[in-house]
Amino acid sequence: MPTPRSSREPGPTVLDRVRMVAGLAETWWRRPATPTRLVLDVTRRCNLRCAMCRTWERPHGAELDAAEIAGVLRRLHRLRWLDITGGEPFVRSDIAEILAAAAALPRLSVLHFQTNGWFVERIAKTVSELRRSRLRLEIIVTVSIDGPGAVHDQIRGRAGSFARAVATAAQLTAIRGVDVHLGTTVSTHNLERLADTWAAIRAALPDWPRDRWHWNAVQRSPHFFANADVADALRVPLANRIAEHIGARGVPRSLTGMMELAYLVNLAAVERGEPSGIACQSLRSAMFIAPEGDVYPCHIYDRPLGNVRTDDVLAIWNAAATRAVRRDIDALACGGCFSACEAYPAMAGAPLVTISKTARRALALARGGDDARR
Repeated sequence: MPTPRSSREPGPTVLDRVRMVAGLAETWWRRPATPTRLVLDVTRRCNLRCAMCRTWERPHGAELDAAEIAGVLRRLHRLRWLDITGGEPFVRSDIAEILAAAAALPRLSVLHFQTNGWFVERIAKTVSELRRSRLRLEIIVTVSIDGPGAVHDQIRGRAGSFARAVATAAQLTAIRGVDVHLGTTVSTHNLERLADTWAAIRAALPDWPRDRWHWNAVQRSPHFFANADVADALRVPLANRIAEHIGARGVPRSLTGMMELAYLVNLAAVERGEPSGIACQSLRSAMFIAPEGDVYPCHIYDRPLGNVRTDDVLAIWNAAATRAVRRDIDALACGGCFSACEAYPAMAGAPLVTISKTARRALALARGGDDARR
């Protein structure tokens, strides 16, 4: 289970984190020449059939291969934070090559990827090799857990999913310098089983800390989740549950923990119907690339901007049409959201606003009131 990291263990130093913040700080006053953060969807394929996601049903063409992905990543000279997602990334036989290409980027500070945990040994071996390849890279892995055993397996559509997920989490935690989290998407399927979910996590992973249990609300996305027909029916009121979760998590013990706390506090406000008040960073510091190379503002806004197979990724980033879409996002023409994937770069891109909003809303949560609306 997670233990405090000694100075000899792999992972970023304080100076590395200072450099990361300095690299991201450019976006506080201007739009950089290349994205500083990228969400890279490497496959629509998945070995599970989750109730809240239909990405595996969507027709798709040839995925970008590892060499193509490496070429795109090398063009993004200011990239500091990379999220790799799917589908299930580890269904790709070349996922180790893709992760190695990411780790080779000299300015990359944070590499995060998620997994359903099915391929236990493959995941553990790949992450172990990745950790050894670059000792000071921040590696964050989120393993999906959506309920106690039977509930998780039902939501994920395959028996044995829960057992494999906790086995993967245990093996990854044994790799020094890897920051492992469990992620739950809260929906109608598991809202009333959250306490049971935590009990099941602690039974399987007795020392697992509450602050490494991440929650997401169900998000609607035609181009990523392909779930436009089911998402709204799966959404549930979360504000009160989030307040309970915040209390149970305790005081943050890391930079990631502080960011997660800020995310949860502001998510609770958004779930009550408030605008987040924290400007989205899509197409200002962040972008999304789909498995076939199509570029979108983010994983939710279904507004294709070009394809990296036919156009240079930086030409797309700097195009007048892309800047126009950015202005639409500023005007909330996208509808606005506070999903985890977009919330983190939003908070990093507006630290003073985030601190102010979070402090006010945290105080309101502590009081049990709603004066954070001001």
